[in-house]
Amino acid sequence: MVHLRRKPVASSSQKMQNPIAKAVSRAKHSSFYHDLSLRGKHPLRLLGTPKDLWPGSVTAGTQMVGGKIIGAGSILENPDNAQNIWPGGDVWLKTDFNDKWLEHLHSFNWLKDLNQAVDRTSAKKRAEELVETWIDHNTQWGEISWRADIVGVRLTNWLVYAPLIMDTEDIIYRSRILDILARSARHLMKMSSDLPERPSSLNAVAGLVLSGLYIPNGDDWLKKGVALLKTTLPKEIFDDGGLRSRNPHELLGLLMMLVLLRDAFVSMSQNAPQELNDSIDRIAVNLRSIILGDGKLPLFNGSYIQNHEDVFSSLIKITSDASSFDKRVVNDLEKSGFSRIENENTVIIQDVGPPAEFELSGSCHAGTLSFEMSSGTQRIFVNRGTASFAQGVLDEDISDVSRSTSAHTTLTLNDDNSSEIRSDGLVGKGVSETTSTRFIKNGHILLESSHDGYVDRYGMRHKRLIYMNDLGDDIRGEDILEQTGSIDKDISKSYSVKFHLHPNVSAALSAGGDVALLELNNGERWKFRFRGAKISIEDSIYFGDTGKVSQCRQIHLTGDTDGPLTTILWSLKLQKKDD
Repeated sequence: MVHLRRKPVASSSQKMQNPIAKAVSRAKHSSFYHDLSLRGKHPLRLLGTPKDLWPGSVTAGTQMVGGKIIGAGSILENPDNAQNIWPGGDVWLKTDFNDKWLEHLHSFNWLKDLNQAVDRTSAKKRAEELVETWIDHNTQWGEISWRADIVGVRLTNWLVYAPLIMDTEDIIYRSRILDILARSARHLMKMSSDLPERPSSLNAVAGLVLSGLYIPNGDDWLKKGVALLKTTLPKEIFDDGGLRSRNPHELLGLLMMLVLLRDAFVSMSQNAPQELNDSIDRIAVNLRSIILGDGKLPLFNGSYIQNHEDVFSSLIKITSDASSFDKRVVNDLEKSGFSRIENENTVIIQDVGPPAEFELSGSCHAGTLSFEMSSGTQRIFVNRGTASFAQGVLDEDISDVSRSTSAHTTLTLNDDNSSEIRSDGLVGKGVSETTSTRFIKNGHILLESSHDGYVDRYGMRHKRLIYMNDLGDDIRGEDILEQTGSIDKDISKSYSVKFHLHPNVSAALSAGGDVALLELNNGERWKFRFRGAKISIEDSIYFGDTGKVSQCRQIHLTGDTDGPLTTILWSLKLQKKDD
């Protein structure tokens, strides 16, 4: 049995930087003296540019050439323009975006998409326009724009896409970019002794390493960056290749960055530290272990799907010899808190871990014990995904809704989240311990898991059993609420078990109302049966595909607890063509 425990919120929150420390840091880095310390020798050129193996979206790039701003597939609304066009550098004049948008804008991650625009001349013009106006408005310290991890990502993107943003005869403009690159490296050097212990700090370290490799006279930056890389990687990446934040999309982004670093060392005839190569190998195994049949990530803890991005194909890119590609997977990622059940064409990925530790939980969801399932390349059961970039576009609370327990394929008790989504965006009290055990016999698999998220409030523990037969065409499950304390033991509580369906899955109840009939785009038909609850099929919303808010359906089982043990049975079986 695997036990995972989350650090108590109270003790974990003590590690958070207090307001006074934040104010002191803000005053220090926004001071004239800090600005003065960033001055130094002005580089006249770059020694080269790193190469990014993963292209952006052509569609998003084309939209950006037309004046729109795209983040995770979503369009940034401009209240002053009906077509959501941001002329010139107007986007840098607005300060009321949510943090996700501000981080995306100031990191310049959108250059990846703009670089893919078909109209290269117009793409260069738009890139230069946005870079120059950013310099006009952001050379002074800003809480997000000059945060160490954002500086590291921006510096990386400016180096990678230097051919896009610096291919000009405007010497003054080029000189300003080179000056900001050097200032950014000096800023990271000064911040390097006080980087927070969190995965995002690796972005700052990467920026420092790349500065040392590609900016003249950067030997000290490289030496410091490599030293930090060696010590930070083992702290932030689990032995099984997972990330402390438990966000699969952040893990994929980290892999891309580490591969870029590895290749940069090679291209500049430098030796990459062994810790870097080891981390890449571990992360690759982890990602292979959690992708579904469509080759893409599951929707846990802020992860989302980019349709142009096939994770499996991306993993092949990092091996020099595709024929030697390691297809190995780990079914139980014991540190990361994910389990894989797979037979034939059917894959189930389940979240069997508690939320990330308190200070790293900003993107975590209250979805413990939820799962996603695919048949071949078709997703069937899903979680609703993240709406972080849609916040302020649809509804101010839509991001929290997408993080709620009911937005996941799992059980909700008394219409309450299994873990608290706090007003500051962090995940508070709730699930602190999970267990999971795998049983295998003759190819048949049973995964038993549990969490304590409802124990303190309602005295009940949620257990979930998922069984898959050896052919992968017969799935059975049990959701069990077990009384573990005396809290309101004589008062029944409502429960809700939701099975969110991918938008490409249609659903209808049988005439008798005791079976849900599911049909996939490829013609596959599955029958969903249940016992111990009432059933309905309802409309829902899916945020999983970037840039889309899609209509979908959900199977909804409801009822009330009954005594010390309440069991809800359900099953899903593939129908033969002649059935």
